[in-house]
Order: sequence, then C-alpha cells, then structure tokens
Amino acid sequence: MAQFPTNNYLIYVVDDDTAIARLLSVNLEARGYQVKKFDNGLQAISSLETDDPHLIILDIMMPGPDGLEITRRIRQVSQVPILILSVLDETASKLTALDLGADDYLTKPFRIEELLARTRAILRRTAQATKDESVPSTWDYRSGELYVDLNGLRVVSHGHGKQLTPREWALLRVFIKYAGQVVAPRTLLKEAWGPDYGDEGDYVRTYVNRLRRKIEPEPNQPRYLLLERGLGYRLVETA
Repeated sequence: MAQFPTNNYLIYVVDDDTAIARLLSVNLEARGYQVKKFDNGLQAISSLETDDPHLIILDIMMPGPDGLEITRRIRQVSQVPILILSVLDETASKLTALDLGADDYLTKPFRIEELLARTRAILRRTAQATKDESVPSTWDYRSGELYVDLNGLRVVSHGHGKQLTPREWALLRVFIKYAGQVVAPRTLLKEAWGPDYGDEGDYVRTYVNRLRRKIEPEPNQPRYLLLERGLGYRLVETA
C-alpha cells in the first residue's frame, strides 16, 4: 500500500488542554504534518484570515465560545474539514456537531492510532475532490431544477448557487454515482467517509439533512433525496 503523503498538509489543533494538544501535535508532526496549536477557537478563526489549513481538530469543551459555536463560526468563513474531539459521548452532542458542519466526531479518551486514521481519511477525501476538480471534464448532473458541475464543484438549485463542504460534496458524488438507485447507509459511509466507516448511521442522516437544506426547495418535503425506509436513500432523476 502506498504511503499517504503528509508533508504538504497544515493541521490546526485547537484544545485548551495543553497535554492533549501536545500529544496530538507531537504525533502529527512525527508523521510529517505541519501543525499549529491554539488554546481557543477565536485564535484559530483569526488565523484563517492568513492561513489555509487542510484540517481543524477542535475540542468541544473550551472556555469562551465552545467547539460547537466555533464550528458554526468557521462554517461562515471556510469549508475546511473539522474533526471534533469531545468527552461527551451523547448522541445529541454528536448530531449537533455534524449538523453544524463538522466532518467527524471522536470521543475522548481515544487511541491516537484512531485519530490518525480518521485524519488520513478526511485528507484523502479532500485531496480526491481537489484532484477531480483539476481534471478536464464535462461531468455534470441535471435533475429537474438541480444542476451539479462535478468538475467545477458548483451546485445550482432552482436558480440559486449553493456552497458545499468537502464532506457534502463527497456524499453528493456518491448519490450521483448511483442516481436512481437506493443506496444503503453503509455504502454511503464507506464511499463518502472511507473504508473504516460503516456503522455511523447518524452521520448519514445528519449530512443528508444538510444536503437537503441546500439542494431542496422545500427540505421537509424533499423531491431529490428520498428516504426508502429500511433500505437507504435514493437520488431521484426527474426531467
């Protein structure tokens, strides 16, 4: 298996726990990543004005604005992937983080190998999206009033341009790949998140809802992304 290249990736580590921040930075740097540490989210947001990080690893429990609020603010200015760390293993907290735009959620305590694996999965997915964008192509998708330019990373729904995060793009690409077919949550996870995923059904539900809010004229009455109960989801093709 080819080694995953790491030296060109900048990762923000945002955690007020200096021991955790050091553990993360030491292990990431040992594998070739560039790392910047911040002890609060506002510093990280300010740094986004001059930096273009490839991933933000963000603790949820911090003084001042917590990780959820910081995630919301980051999404107002950047589509950078976000990996949330939290001592909270509550479904509600996880769903809130994902709904605000986090790409993944890891509960403390965690094995450093798991964090590194999730980091690689996120960066691979983002790199693949960038690679697809650079390849000359006329690959696009139309269904009714929905237009998706998969090469130029552009979505227009009912005359309005929509901005998607890398994870939303990854999920939409899978739906378009299987357009008209029912796709099981496990398939969506493995193709949009990576081969190490498969049981995180709440990730799929949350991100399908995020996509609906962006591509559906009435998200509560979807016409494009339909749930087939007990089976999965289907991207409907219409004239």
